[in-house]
Formats: sequence, C-alpha cells, structure tokens
Amino acid sequence: MRKLLLAIFSVSSILGFSQTEKLYYYVQNDSLLGVKNQKGKIIIPAQYSMNADKSINGQEIKSMIFMMDFFKYYDRNGNFLFSPYPTGEGSDYFQEGFIRYSENKKVGLYNDFGEKIIPAKYDWMSPINFGFSQFCNGCYFDRSKDEEHPPLVGGTWGFVGKSGIEIQPTNKRNHPKDFETEKHQFIPYQFEYNEKEKEILAFFEKRKEQINQINGFECTEKTIYFEIVGKPTAFDPFYKIKTFELCDYYIKASDENYDDFKNFKVSADGKNFYVLYMELINHKDYSKYLERKIPVDKWIKQNSKKPKK
Repeated sequence: MRKLLLAIFSVSSILGFSQTEKLYYYVQNDSLLGVKNQKGKIIIPAQYSMNADKSINGQEIKSMIFMMDFFKYYDRNGNFLFSPYPTGEGSDYFQEGFIRYSENKKVGLYNDFGEKIIPAKYDWMSPINFGFSQFCNGCYFDRSKDEEHPPLVGGTWGFVGKSGIEIQPTNKRNHPKDFETEKHQFIPYQFEYNEKEKEILAFFEKRKEQINQINGFECTEKTIYFEIVGKPTAFDPFYKIKTFELCDYYIKASDENYDDFKNFKVSADGKNFYVLYMELINHKDYSKYLERKIPVDKWIKQNSKKPKK
C-alpha cells in the first residue's frame, strides 16, 4: 500500500511544462475516482478505482502522467497511455524515471514524460537498475517447479539501456563503473553528466564515508555509488540522487519510494542538499505518507558516531 500511495503521486515531469492548468483528483461515492482541472472541468470522468478514498480527494496531480488505479496510466489531457507491468507485489512503479508496461502479453518501457522508450516486444524485462535492464524472449515462468515463485527459464537473454538501445557487453572494463556480470562480461556505464552535475555528485563523494557509517552496507563488497536519476522539473525543482550498492554480480539500488535516508535531492541551483525520508501522517479518517527533507550536513552531524575515547 505504501508503494501504491507514493506511485500515484509520482512527481516526475517535463521541465518547463506549463502549469497554467492544474489537475486534481476527485472522489465520488467513496469508490469512484476522476480528474478535473482548477476550473472544475472534467478531464477524466469518475470511474471505479481501488484508489478512491479521502486521502487523495482534492489532491493536485504533480506529474506528466498519473495512475488512476492499479493498471491504468493517463496523460494530462485525459488520454489512456498504458497498463503497467503486473508483478507479484502489484503493478510496476517508477524507478530511475522509468516504468515497465504490458501490451499483448509483451513488456516494454515508458518514461515519466509519458514517452514510449521501448515498444512492448520482450517476453520479460527487469526494472531499470543502474541505467539498464535485462530482458529475454522465448522465456517463461515455470510454475510446475514453484507455483508461488516460479523461476524464469529458457529463452534468449540480453541487456538494454535506458535509452532503449540494446547493449552489447564487452570483454574488458573500459570505465571504473562498468558492471561485471556473472559471465565476467561488462555492461558499459550508462550515466553521463555535465560539469554542474559532476559538482553535485562530488558533494556526496566527499561525504561518502560519513554517509556509509550512518547507513551501513548490505553487501561484502562495501562499494557505494551515487547517481543522478532525475533532473529539476516544473513539478519537482530538484535533482534526484540515488544510492547504488555493488554486490556479488548485481547492484542493489535504493528504492526511491521506500528506502529512508538512501535517496537525496539537490536544489536546481546546486546549492542545497537534502536527504529524504517518508513520514506517515495520521488523519482522522485516513493515513498518508509525505516526503520529508533534511539538509545532508545537518543529518550527518546528528547521526555521526562519536569516536571512542
């Protein structure tokens, strides 16, 4: 439920998008959810939705695309775009600005601008992680081996980048952050930055040891990367920085909608740095999670371990 509540309020959008028309959710009869603009014009007529509750009635929609229920995403003109890929824990949600979608039993990729990055052409693909995804065709979930958690077997496998271009692994490392697979091949590093963005990441690199002391490690390699996974927009004027931990032939990424103190935001001018956490706010009839920000240096000072005497 926590991921669902956060997903419908995803704040990714196109920089400079006109906000002259504001959109709001409205709830009718406790089970119908619709969208109207600030003048009261109906953009999407009220329809049955499991998300229809008091917590989102009147909530402004601060995103280019948005979810009406578990399996419907729309644009700001009220046009249906896609159905998110179903997972064992519900529908897929945005990570690094991308979400998987399903069409005709195939899987593809949309970004949070509402642009189709990869047509639905794969039998399966993983969520974007560290800028790329693994895919397969001809594979299937073998439920004869495990009905609840069936293994994915067979097929032809490959990798595709967040640009939608399939990746050819190399036999040697060409960048310090190239990712090594179990077959000891390397996926080229997928991120590129301008000078301002490099300065933003340098702020976190200088504090990496202190941040690691607070958050600790989950893998024996004890290697942490910070990457920019979102840029300032009209709806959310911050850079988004995400934590990645290198593990044994896989990368464990912080969950942008769930992991406290492992995701960060930086103001558009690159001068204010924040660590994020989610706070559950209880109202009389409902509860909801709100994003909270703490200045990074203040957070480090509050949580730094005092040296032993």
